[in-house]
Amino acid sequence: MAKERAKFESGCAARGIPAERASAIFDLMEKFAEYGFNKSHSAAYALIAYQTAWLKRHHPAEFMAATLSSDMDNTDKVVNFLEESRRLGLRVDPPDVNCSDYLFRADDPRSIRYGLGAIKGVGQAVCQAIVAERGRAGPYRDLLDFCSRLDSGRLNRRVLDALIQAGALDGLGSNRASMSQQLPDVLRATEQLAREREAGQVSLFGSVESSPIRIEPVSIPEWPLDQRLNAERETLGHYLSGHPLDTCRDILSGLVSGHLGELERLLPSGERWGERRRDATIILAGLVCAVRRRGDSTAFAQIDDGHGRVECGFFRDALSQYGELLGRDRILVIEGSLSEDSFSGGYSLRARHAWDFHRLCVDHGTRLLIDLHAQGIETIKAIDAVLRRYRPGATPIRFELGLVGTRGRIDIDARHGVRSDPLLLSELRAVAGVRRVELSLRPPWQG
Repeated sequence: MAKERAKFESGCAARGIPAERASAIFDLMEKFAEYGFNKSHSAAYALIAYQTAWLKRHHPAEFMAATLSSDMDNTDKVVNFLEESRRLGLRVDPPDVNCSDYLFRADDPRSIRYGLGAIKGVGQAVCQAIVAERGRAGPYRDLLDFCSRLDSGRLNRRVLDALIQAGALDGLGSNRASMSQQLPDVLRATEQLAREREAGQVSLFGSVESSPIRIEPVSIPEWPLDQRLNAERETLGHYLSGHPLDTCRDILSGLVSGHLGELERLLPSGERWGERRRDATIILAGLVCAVRRRGDSTAFAQIDDGHGRVECGFFRDALSQYGELLGRDRILVIEGSLSEDSFSGGYSLRARHAWDFHRLCVDHGTRLLIDLHAQGIETIKAIDAVLRRYRPGATPIRFELGLVGTRGRIDIDARHGVRSDPLLLSELRAVAGVRRVELSLRPPWQG
């Protein structure tokens, strides 16, 4: 070991590592050598580590698709692997009965296709039957074609609901809401076709004769964003097509230091090589997706904003003051100390203050701006109906109007203010004729 120490310290010195630090590092390795793996064991692990590192570097889509497939029954691991895939610049395409296999698959060097087997409540036999029938007779044309070509004993209502909610049938209908409403009629038609086949209604040419069945398309609005995302989380274990924060990112951008995908930028680097990076006081926002508690004095919340996740610790003082805010699916704005997590290699946040985002908007909204590009009576009535549901309130309203050759502005009397809940903004944006809706805030930490 003395020979190895001299060789190691010499190599460190050639690379600019101080002698004291090099000696301390070797002391750690020497101590570990007393009980560590034998050489053959270590060599095997090193070879596997090298091979997988090479695959991840040179074939990231194939590597991540295989990694996702190996743990697709473990939702937490799937979420982490999907985050890593996006960090590597890979596109993750949603599940699709006309494109997906049972397992995750690399479609090209920069994209991964979601595997049908990762949809909860569907099962391997059904997924394999979907893929096999598609290979035999081509893509499915619509919902009726899909149901009629597969064994109704396997493709029951529960399975179809899961496929619709996960977005795997999006290419077979106008939207998920219409397909869900149309499903009972489609299943009845499928049962009729199956009975005709069993009854042997065969023509002179040997084909099964059945009266043509037509299902009238249903035209209804798509599910609201929160319903669509919650359905994805129930069937996939996470949000895929969007995130609950998507509707309020414009407000949050003016409150936070950055999003959870750029924590590296928010934490100051060490002044010397190898020095631990200094903690930073920042403000972040995200959805509480899990909470674990240690007695009455400590809680750890997983915060997700669609760009990444971070664990936020609430210790004695912060927990006693803000513990009631730690409810699943609640959007929080948190001020705290960001630091490197030496155990996980990531980052952690220690909370100092926390606010419920919806409450923050209601209590500290200073103006609601509604920008109109159409001022017809129906648009005005629709806006008024929405505003009435949020009165009385303290946030004043301003209208901006697009007029011929100019623009106008109308400030509504403060007595007709509203509760500036983020849900109000979502409802106003859905009104035909509304071009833009913005909420100005003066949060408490700005004085």
